[in-house]
Amino acid sequence: MTRHEIEETVFTVEEIRQRVGELAGEINRDYEGTDLLLIGILKGAFIFLADLARRLTVPVRFDFIACSSYGSSTRTSGVVRILKDLDSDISGKHVLLVEDIVDTGLTLSYLVKNLEARGPDSLHICTLLNKSSPERKADLPIRYQGFSIPDDFVIGYGLDCAEEYRNLPYIAKIRR
Repeated sequence: MTRHEIEETVFTVEEIRQRVGELAGEINRDYEGTDLLLIGILKGAFIFLADLARRLTVPVRFDFIACSSYGSSTRTSGVVRILKDLDSDISGKHVLLVEDIVDTGLTLSYLVKNLEARGPDSLHICTLLNKSSPERKADLPIRYQGFSIPDDFVIGYGLDCAEEYRNLPYIAKIRR
């Protein structure tokens, strides 16, 4: 297994904490008086989802979906596979799809179409990172965005490189 050297910190623990709080405030205002189903996209979004959920004051429920277009690679294969589907019926529910990073948009575009077909009352996207990628394949209506980043490979705060570095409390760029 090859370890990669951390090149620089992109977002500190404090910057992430502050932005997650701001996102939670927006979501609390927008969903006031409603119940919200948070769907975390595994594995990357689990830390962001947990921190975001703890800052929400609206009633929330949770579900998770796991899909892949990467496998163990750092580049998308172009084929999206659902590895773990939802446990609950989302019809008639207000759904917020929580993602760690939007890169090509392929996986998220596939998931949005798949979930919209299940009849939720509303379906919106919340992503921690929105990457400015020349490889973006889909135009996505991202309602809540933590940070915009350049086309760098980043790790930490749930984001990985070959399943490593997810546990870092900050987001960093690595040398590859």
